[in-house]
Amino acid sequence: MKIVIIGGGVAAFEAAVAARKQDAAAEIVVCSREKVLPYRRPALSGMVAQELEDARFFIKGGEFFAQERIELLLDAEAVELAPAAKKVVFASGESAAYDKLIIATGAHPFVPPVPGLTGEKVAVLREFADLERLRAILDKGTCRKVAVLGGGVLGLELAASLLARGVAVTVVENFPAIMPRNLDAEAGKLVMEHLAKLEGLELRFGVSAAGWDGEKLALSDGKATECDLVCVSAGVRANVKLAVEAGLPCGRGVTVDSSMRVPGFDGVFAAGDVAECDGKPCGLYNTARAMGKTAGVNAAGGDAVFAPEATPVRLTVLGLKIFSAGDVSGTGEGGGDVTNYRKLFRDENGKLRGAILMGNLAEALKLQAEIDGK
Repeated sequence: MKIVIIGGGVAAFEAAVAARKQDAAAEIVVCSREKVLPYRRPALSGMVAQELEDARFFIKGGEFFAQERIELLLDAEAVELAPAAKKVVFASGESAAYDKLIIATGAHPFVPPVPGLTGEKVAVLREFADLERLRAILDKGTCRKVAVLGGGVLGLELAASLLARGVAVTVVENFPAIMPRNLDAEAGKLVMEHLAKLEGLELRFGVSAAGWDGEKLALSDGKATECDLVCVSAGVRANVKLAVEAGLPCGRGVTVDSSMRVPGFDGVFAAGDVAECDGKPCGLYNTARAMGKTAGVNAAGGDAVFAPEATPVRLTVLGLKIFSAGDVSGTGEGGGDVTNYRKLFRDENGKLRGAILMGNLAEALKLQAEIDGK
């Protein structure tokens, strides 16, 4: 049996490893559009400022794939899926036949349709090539101020790395509050007050970009901010183009059931950021890992079921240590400051449904387990 996996992220990696554990004899081929080994994508933001050693950046070294008899094809971009013929066509003109196919093509950055938001002075950070491009721009030493569009976790991590490179940063965020899905109003206010004190960092929340002329970024409130570069961190969109062209069912991602199978297409699976299970796209690293494992087991003849878990948010950046898990809406118990904040959220029966910690995160694992009912 031959299993072909399209993609080079964590979902593709976990799918290959799980498939090999399930079937010791299967031929497994991972085809990645990128030119480097599968890596830990969340590490990209920090690497703008500081290089990581290979062992911390790459999920596994090249010898691992050889040892596990997983063929890894780099710089192999799939341009066509032919489910009826059970083959994948690549940009090189070559093709690969398969018995089982796992689509793990990930997602691409969403760039808002703002006038002028294109060209050399606009950057995204989703792939290793994006990191290399952004580093090259900063290495020239001509970039004095950067506008980061997006004040979520990734946007703040990127802002921190830019500050560490000696560049002033303006964070532009459409939401009036910081991380509103992860912090209650009290915690959000404390974080905003802390960030407002940092030298070189400007926060513009509750506004959006309205236009970019290469020197000034116009904002929706009629004001503008001068900058040499705009970095967009405004979310992602699933890479469904190949699947749509092949006639696979797609919503915001490729439609899959809890086994990661694509309904109506025998032997075709999808996992990670490109997949949509129960009407919900993936979007999280640990979720992509779990999806990949499920797809790999089942593609190799197993019977695994994907069970989504609540994934906590951790942020250690700009002098902040934040942990948020579960449902933190409504009224909670507790409080504090950014150095020692603890607030718990319970349901009507007293069961813990959410928690926010700042500063001291010693209870994080314990609280996560209680929220998960473990």
